[in-house]
Amino acid sequence: MRTADTIEQLRAELLQDFQFIQINYQKNRHMTERILKVGSDDEFELAALGYTLHNLYSAWESYFFRIAKFFENNLEKTTWHSSLLHRMTLDIQGVRPAVISIEFSSKLEELLRFRHVFRNLYKTPLIPQKVYFANSCVEGLTKEFIPFHDRFDAFLLELKDHLGNA
Repeated sequence: MRTADTIEQLRAELLQDFQFIQINYQKNRHMTERILKVGSDDEFELAALGYTLHNLYSAWESYFFRIAKFFENNLEKTTWHSSLLHRMTLDIQGVRPAVISIEFSSKLEELLRFRHVFRNLYKTPLIPQKVYFANSCVEGLTKEFIPFHDRFDAFLLELKDHLGNA
């Protein structure tokens, strides 16, 4: 059941996830600068960069998962990662507004694909060009996400006020 308290809890959880997004983005930028300085294709440095990309996408996924669980409470079992991302672009009338744009979702899809490959690497080496491509997709994404976060937080405040006055 949605109450003013549960909405405030969701806001706090989303803020924490948003902070994790920012922290992981900073770690990614730090690792990117480190690699660019030396121009390395060293497997372990690329793995460290991949790890930052993995964690960055996972922080966004956590953010989105909380929203889906709170408002819709159902995800397809086999394709939930990609359907979750798609669902965040939907304006669900009477339930919640879209969280992100389709354009932003497309950028995150690159990270989702990379994370899937990165998680399942155990027989094949990292391909430097693929790591660098995925990494190029994150540049500026955190800053681009701020208005989406702020807009959704404003929606939650409005919903909380409505429930508090009901």
